[in-house]
Amino acid sequence: MAIEILFLGTGSAEGIPAINCTCEHCRRARRENGKLAREREAVLFSLPGYDLLVGTPPEIRSLINKYEVKRLDGILATNADYGYIGGIKEFEYWHGPLDFLAEENLFTLIKQELWTDRLEKLMFHIPYYLGASIYFGASSIIAFALRREPPSFGLSIKEGERRVIYAPDAPPVFTNYARRLMQCCDILIVGTPVFEPDETKQHLSVEEALKLKDEVKARQLVLTSITHHNKPHDELEEWANKFQNVKVAYDGLKLSL
Repeated sequence: MAIEILFLGTGSAEGIPAINCTCEHCRRARRENGKLAREREAVLFSLPGYDLLVGTPPEIRSLINKYEVKRLDGILATNADYGYIGGIKEFEYWHGPLDFLAEENLFTLIKQELWTDRLEKLMFHIPYYLGASIYFGASSIIAFALRREPPSFGLSIKEGERRVIYAPDAPPVFTNYARRLMQCCDILIVGTPVFEPDETKQHLSVEEALKLKDEVKARQLVLTSITHHNKPHDELEEWANKFQNVKVAYDGLKLSL
């Protein structure tokens, strides 16, 4: 059985076009739409017998409807930032129970800001712990830390011998443990808000992601969580085509492993 991956949104916190922004990237996105426009980050991982949504940005209701997502078994939170989890209240109206996977401290932050009585009745909180596997039959997920404050996590998703690494809010420096999990993975999906290294050292850049791919010997690199400070999709795709097995994600992209 395969892992099916659907990118519902591939933008970072501001989305593209960003609100009230007049940069050329955002102006083009408003004029041309298509792959130039990006909703905020949300990815659906369909494992054998279990459909897992990672990320519920504020526009998640529109994305669920747009891509006709009719089945979900669980939602996993990697970050308490509004751009990643702000749409969780939309699931008050989901028909049927849902698992909600979140690290304990992360869940506390989400409950303080966004949790409701309706969600409490609908969702069953399943905590994940760093370095510990959560099994879904032959599939499993291991969470690893990306940032301490505010807490942010990446995932190693395995089905049989196939592995996908997903790190949407990644800093330029990873722990040694995270790098071991990434080693020889089939697909390395990383957030790259900017193209060149960020002076603040807060975010992984496209250039750093390409270097990371080679260092961990990932078979394929997928760039996501892109801001209007990065290159427009067509320009970034043209750049990525110079390299082997490098793909730029866009809203609606489907991958199968």
